[in-house]
Amino acid sequence: MAKEKAKPTTKKPTAKKSATAAKTKPKAKATNALTRRPDANLPPHKGMIQVITNEVLGFINDLDDYAANLRALDRQRHNGVGLKRQGFIEAALRLSTKFPQYFPHWLSTAKFKADLDFFNAVRSLVEVCRNLEEKAWNINVEASDMVYTDALEYYAQVQDAAERRIDSAESIYAELHDFFRRGPMEGDQPTQKKIKRDVDALLHGR
Repeated sequence: MAKEKAKPTTKKPTAKKSATAAKTKPKAKATNALTRRPDANLPPHKGMIQVITNEVLGFINDLDDYAANLRALDRQRHNGVGLKRQGFIEAALRLSTKFPQYFPHWLSTAKFKADLDFFNAVRSLVEVCRNLEEKAWNINVEASDMVYTDALEYYAQVQDAAERRIDSAESIYAELHDFFRRGPMEGDQPTQKKIKRDVDALLHGR
């Protein structure tokens, strides 16, 4: 009877220890660029960006012959058109078609309408360019975050190797560590613990 009771008591603790050991065993996390920061949209290929850049540069060259080189002061001297002035222009054009006799001799309804059509076309171009700039900037933000994270992950591994006194890692860490130093007007140099905490926070998006 005593032997039969002793068997389960000796097996249960070993089973619990193996289970707890399996739970506490660290699991390696993947640091692949596609899995560490999942995005709704994958970034475009580099070749596609270069093609778009070349096409946009071609458009810029086409407009160089027509666009004036305006300074900030020159832009202030020109009349801008907002919603209120846009309504005034359209109202003036509508009334001028009914009462063209009030035009000066160098202006006509046809020229007035042609100037308005040209303005609307250029304004549409500006809106398209702004939309293009916004799209490109959003991709730029994601690309800069991705490449900066690459540098931080490399720096974290170098820092870990330098703490283990590996000669090559110590020299690399000394060079990269300068980018995390404070300026001379901001007080003392940051501690190793603060540098590591900042790097960990950046790597984990905090």
